[in-house]
Amino acid sequence: MEYTGNAIYDYVYEEDLDYYFSAEHTWMLVYGNAASVPKILVFANKVADINDDCTAEELNESNKALSIARYLNLPFIFVRFMVNSEVVSVWEESVGQWRMLGYDQLRDIYERYGVVQPGTARKCVNQYTSSPYHDWQRSNLGRITVSDFDLIKYVDGEVKEIVELKRSKIPLDTWTPYTNDFPNFALLINTIVGSGKRIPFTLYYNLMRAGQKGMRVEDTSRIKVFDFVIPNTMISSNQVQYRFRKYSTLEELLS
Repeated sequence: MEYTGNAIYDYVYEEDLDYYFSAEHTWMLVYGNAASVPKILVFANKVADINDDCTAEELNESNKALSIARYLNLPFIFVRFMVNSEVVSVWEESVGQWRMLGYDQLRDIYERYGVVQPGTARKCVNQYTSSPYHDWQRSNLGRITVSDFDLIKYVDGEVKEIVELKRSKIPLDTWTPYTNDFPNFALLINTIVGSGKRIPFTLYYNLMRAGQKGMRVEDTSRIKVFDFVIPNTMISSNQVQYRFRKYSTLEELLS
């Protein structure tokens, strides 16, 4: 699965490592309610035409996402969407067949799983945006938590590690995780707790430097690593705890 625009993804792809990450038009998303309690795992894919059959790569990646959802004990939904369309193609594991649905019907599914609070306002979808699914998500799902998986170490059908990736121009020595991200961190921590498995959850931070013609250049020669504390019970966002582990290299971390 090729991705451009993230140096760590490029490294994983070039070295053919056993890590899962989102490609340019594909997202693996865990949805939770406002309290960061995970409810479903959604594999969302932007395609040219939802009436076309899934490609071999789509099937491979979606089956991997389904396996990860099962490993994490989360219901699984596959959503294919396209620009200039008021409908999406949906495969829900509990149903077991493809259905062509409007966005309001998709919202009803998310409400059934407890992601959306009943009575949340519905708004029209701007189908002409580059990513109408994400536009609909922001406008119609109300107070939820949602997080994509930046990097998952996935070996022999098991999730060995979940990695959050952060990058900015702030020097490594002074950067620490932002409290604004704590609801999403709590969601991923609670996903691990709900799975009943001991899965490490870490954060890699690397520096972005100013490059030529306004382009930012990533410096991955030195990575700042944090470990999140995984408790025995689910937590709220204000209970997120993490510890600085060390500075490292990509080769050491991803080998």
